[in-house]
Amino acid sequence: MTAINCKHQVKCPFWSAASAQCNVCKSGIFIPLDDHIEAFCTTFHYTACVQYTLHSENQINLQEKVRNSEENRRKYLRIDTSHKITLVKILKYGKLISNFSSDAQTLDMSKGGIRLLTKNPLVYDTLVQFSFDTSFPQALREITGQVQWCKKELDETGYQAGLSFQGDHVVEAMGNYLGQKHLQMQ
Repeated sequence: MTAINCKHQVKCPFWSAASAQCNVCKSGIFIPLDDHIEAFCTTFHYTACVQYTLHSENQINLQEKVRNSEENRRKYLRIDTSHKITLVKILKYGKLISNFSSDAQTLDMSKGGIRLLTKNPLVYDTLVQFSFDTSFPQALREITGQVQWCKKELDETGYQAGLSFQGDHVVEAMGNYLGQKHLQMQ
């Protein structure tokens, strides 16, 4: 028996017991019925599910494309962080919207951007001003980023969002700050 067979999962890795739904088919194209759930989703027979098989093949093809691609989306090393920040949405032409303020939590950061968890959805391509606490250097306490993506959390409340930093001076200052933090963690 191989190591893979020994670690074979008892249920489908895409089955969410908390929400009682298939995460492969979260857009509603396929909603498994009770007999399908009993036969596949909650048993070790999940590998025979057509949806699982199609998703797995698509994932393998996608991973192969990424491996063969010369362009890697991640330009910079990500460092796990957990900081409270305040977001204030601003319009593209720079005018502040004063009535929007939201607390968020950082998940990870890099020289080029930040991934965060927020209770409110962020609109793609919107500019957002960050306010960090006093543990950050003065040059990084208030910076601007652009929303690159925002996704609803599947099994929890809130949204995850990715923002890219705006301005070379911010990228350089964040690189210096994270470089020092990374050295302290080693």
